[in-house]
Amino acid sequence: MTAATTISLTCPECRHENEVERIYCHSCGARLDRSALSARKMPQTEAPEQIQKRVQEMFNQRKARIRSLLRQALKLTLAAGVTAIVVEMLLIPPNVPPKKKSDSFPPQINMDLETMIQYHRPAFLRYDEEGVNGFIANTLRTKKEKVNHPLVDFSRAIVRFRDGSCGLTVERSIFGYAVYTTGIYAVELGNGRLTSSARGGSIGRLQIHPQLMKYAGFLFADLVTAMQREAKELSRIGSIEFHDKEVIFAAPR
Repeated sequence: MTAATTISLTCPECRHENEVERIYCHSCGARLDRSALSARKMPQTEAPEQIQKRVQEMFNQRKARIRSLLRQALKLTLAAGVTAIVVEMLLIPPNVPPKKKSDSFPPQINMDLETMIQYHRPAFLRYDEEGVNGFIANTLRTKKEKVNHPLVDFSRAIVRFRDGSCGLTVERSIFGYAVYTTGIYAVELGNGRLTSSARGGSIGRLQIHPQLMKYAGFLFADLVTAMQREAKELSRIGSIEFHDKEVIFAAPR
């Protein structure tokens, strides 16, 4: 704060500094020249309206700074959230087996199904995950034009079986980065139709709610188109059951 300015009258005779109220010098008694006071600017008192305006400006500046800080914090939070989502989408989901070349010839599931449908025997066909994944990989080798797209290369498809559900994970390469999309479905067979209902899914490790997975069929549309012949074969069998790490096909009645 600025200190208040002291006003005094200087005696023309002895140069003594006198209080502003005096008419004669306190030291020598000479008459003081009070006309000098009119030339000096007395301190002005700030009007209430000016004080209110100044205080409001101070608070407005403070509010503006607070709003600016809040906007910056919100931007940082959103940026951190988006970064976390992208990282989760690029992570490899759990339980995805590493790529490997199988020395054994995969089962000819399509031929087995055709025989079972035509002759109703055997009564059941049982396959484990490894056998089904080998069959899918072997089948898709000849259909790469249906699953490859500009800037997106198909790498592999992996199925996982659990009691009552089937999980499908598709690995694709986008600009050299591996991206995994997973769908978990309950599959039903009836009236010659193979239908599925979503139970969940993920992109990388980012979980997708089952309600949203209903609209995520486009993630696997190319694979469904490529495997359409095999899907028609499955629609002709009697039933399909999923158990832990295996699937069972039953002959039509």
